[in-house]
Amino acid sequence: MFDNKNTATGVDKGVYIIHNEDFKTTPELTFNYSSQKNAIDDDDEKENSSCIAATATCLHYFTIVFLGLASWAVLWCAFGDEWSWNGRWFKPAVVVAIAWATGELLQMTTTLPPLLAALLTGMIARNIGYLDMRHYTEVDSFMRKIYPFIILGKGSLGWNLTYMKNNWKQVAALGVLPWTAEVVTLAICLNQLLGYPWIWGFLLGSIYASVSCPVLMPTVVKLTAGKNLGQNWPQLICTAGGMDTALSVGVSGVIHSFIMYEGDDAYRYIRAACALFVGAAVGVMWGSLAKFLPPSRDAYVTELRVLYVVIGGFCALFITSQFGWGGTGGVAVLACNATAAHFWAKSGWKLNNNPAATAYRIMWSSVEPALFAFTGTFFVIHPSISKLMLVGFGILFVCLAVRLIVAFLVCPTLTVRERLFVCCTWVPKSIVEAVLCPVAINAFIARGDHNEVQMEYAEYIMKLIVQAILITTPIGFLLTNHLGPILLKEKHKKCENESES
Repeated sequence: MFDNKNTATGVDKGVYIIHNEDFKTTPELTFNYSSQKNAIDDDDEKENSSCIAATATCLHYFTIVFLGLASWAVLWCAFGDEWSWNGRWFKPAVVVAIAWATGELLQMTTTLPPLLAALLTGMIARNIGYLDMRHYTEVDSFMRKIYPFIILGKGSLGWNLTYMKNNWKQVAALGVLPWTAEVVTLAICLNQLLGYPWIWGFLLGSIYASVSCPVLMPTVVKLTAGKNLGQNWPQLICTAGGMDTALSVGVSGVIHSFIMYEGDDAYRYIRAACALFVGAAVGVMWGSLAKFLPPSRDAYVTELRVLYVVIGGFCALFITSQFGWGGTGGVAVLACNATAAHFWAKSGWKLNNNPAATAYRIMWSSVEPALFAFTGTFFVIHPSISKLMLVGFGILFVCLAVRLIVAFLVCPTLTVRERLFVCCTWVPKSIVEAVLCPVAINAFIARGDHNEVQMEYAEYIMKLIVQAILITTPIGFLLTNHLGPILLKEKHKKCENESES
């Protein structure tokens, strides 16, 4: 018997956690000839359970609001008038709070991802003149160095390197080929239709082509939990999507550094060619040390392991950024955490179900409303935007069609239904796009020596990406949620052992 009804269990063959809040043991069989009384008792029990659940939910949100107000009080007392109700930092805090609240409301009422409400909150705040993050460039630029660390670190802690080794062709094909096809397609569209330089087309493409698997992973896990589907779907989507994300962060960082940082041409080309490989090598070396540091018998092994990957990731990001090696740090974080998680799993820590993964989940839930709200404040609605959005919609349609066709073709071992399911999960664009779309704008503002043409390129990139987020995220989520049960069918018992765990 289990005493705790709120148990957290790792899903078999999965990398995400499902919380079974209504887990109950089998009731003992008793004889009772009063069916009417049993029905009344069952109704009372259901009503009591609903009241308990509602009370727990209210207390949960009350706790968060209370902690938020307490944090604001501390900041006000510590830093004075800048955190008062009319201070410089109060407006961003209010926008983040509203973004979080509207996101929770959207998810509870429609099940759609809360990031959509947060993004729209930022757009509204900007266009009514309440907040413009262009006036907070130093803070926004700093936060956009932290976001990739959390995103890549969180996802790679769930990678099963054994699965990747056994299925490397499928993972690599799905993670690389659709991404590459979309990047090239977008660069061609921008160059031929709008006359943009190739370098800017590839910069936008490397950001635009990222798939946002974290938006769909809870749905994928729920659809596949406890079923024999002949394929380890959570690992396939997580690892292939993680490779796609790593390419976007790494390549966009390399191109951004190539555009923004001046220097000897030979050194710039060498740096661009070696950045991803250097990041992977540094990450693997740092992650391999996690096999020995800290020792497994250390009294504080849990805390030290969490600090090991968190501080190591921050060092990788900020040091490489300081010397103009953009993209290297993100790849290093991914390689480090995946390697460390592999060794930790051998000593008893479950993939994506350990204290380090919990720390990353907490960090992500804390910064997600701010990320999308602040990104929304860069989007300015003006009279000529309808024409811009019409062109952007056409580009999105072409690029998405190319991505999904390639994704369908590179999975020859899957059935037609399973390929269509992959296409559903490969639709959303959200997280990496939101992180990276204003980076060029912030860099130009910080430098102060940009020309109008370059700023126009950066602004156009940002608008195209925000449009893609608003269109593809709900479509991909709804397709996966509603078509997933139809497209994924359980295999016969004789096929149970065909899939690698």
